Amino acid sequence: MGLFVSTSGTLVSRLIGVVLLVVFSGCRASYVQHTSRIQTLADEGRFDEALAELDTAARNEELELDPLLVAADRGGLLHRAGDWEASSRVFVEASRLADEHEVVRLSEEFTGNIPWRMGALERQTLHTLNALNYLQLGRADEAAVEARLTSALNLQRHLMQRYDVQLEHHLLAIPIDEELRPYLVQSVIGLYVSGLAHEVAGNEESAFIDYLAAWRITRSAPRGAPSSMTHLEPWLLAQARRLGRPELEELERAIQAPVAPGLDGAGELVVVVETGKLPQRCILERAEGQRVWSACPRPWVRGQARVEVEGAGWETETVTSLENLLLRRGNVGALLDATRQPNLWARVGALSLFVVVPPLGGYLLFRTSIEHSTQIEQGWLSLPAEFQVARLSLPPGRQTVRILRAGTELTREVDITARGLQVLVVPMH
Repeated sequence: MGLFVSTSGTLVSRLIGVVLLVVFSGCRASYVQHTSRIQTLADEGRFDEALAELDTAARNEELELDPLLVAADRGGLLHRAGDWEASSRVFVEASRLADEHEVVRLSEEFTGNIPWRMGALERQTLHTLNALNYLQLGRADEAAVEARLTSALNLQRHLMQRYDVQLEHHLLAIPIDEELRPYLVQSVIGLYVSGLAHEVAGNEESAFIDYLAAWRITRSAPRGAPSSMTHLEPWLLAQARRLGRPELEELERAIQAPVAPGLDGAGELVVVVETGKLPQRCILERAEGQRVWSACPRPWVRGQARVEVEGAGWETETVTSLENLLLRRGNVGALLDATRQPNLWARVGALSLFVVVPPLGGYLLFRTSIEHSTQIEQGWLSLPAEFQVARLSLPPGRQTVRILRAGTELTREVDITARGLQVLVVPMH
């Protein structure tokens, strides 16, 4: 009996110690709440201050900010500041962390201390921004390799296919219409930039294939969705004829406008304008008194950018609105564009512990619930809301390009070469 009491006492003491250890370890801080000032500084164009504050917050051990979110935000802020080289290095590290965070660790699942995992749309946008970095640095081959990751079938299967059934059975209030799925899960701007990178690198067939895939998705976008690529239709039609593509008949049926004649010896300039603020995850009150997570838009001045060169003007088209995508996904209950179902063994373990040792098991279940809410709130808010694009034919030589949007004007100098293609990336507030 004495041995039994002693053993039981030791066991209870150890369990109490574990409970205290878990209690005092606390839950992680909300990344979004602790970086709100950083987003404000970035919106004001004060990128050096925003990056300094992000570094300070990342070094604060008490906050335990997720390293993937920190890397994604740092890369995004450097990109918006026009530091293409530094942004590219950080995005490569963010991509490595995103792969690492996909690994399931039972200890993390058991305690609810699960790392933030990048969704499919966010991951595609990471590679898109990095491809644009490389294009601005004049490294077309690296841009093509990076851009291919935005549309690779392996990436799509890795981040989406294995989640679709579980997502729609467990999370969706309304099943996704299969006709809308391509628009909701595939990044059109990712495909577009992949086509750009291949075109700059001289891979004409690959460029045509990616442009065509992007164009088809915009054609099937739901009514009212700001996604179109009519500015590229003359190029698609001309290239299909020149390359003898089997899709020529499809394009001729769909594109009614004649191919616009180009200037003799002209070069082309593609202007990519990144603008707006991404929606933030929030809790909404439903009529029946339920409180549910959804996506809520943040205020920003909407409208198309205009590009002017030597008195001529071109209106941009919104190729992809990440804001529209996330709001539409939120409306059908798919708040997270990729999510992992809780690990079965970890949940069974927590429930079993709740039966055997209610205080410890109960606390672990409560902590897991809190951590799950914190996870849902997190997001990569330094991404733009929209990618607007214009394609211009210009005479060779140094050209002054004016970009105007919502009362803001930016001026850039570009060198146009005969029959060459230049890409100009313009982040705007």
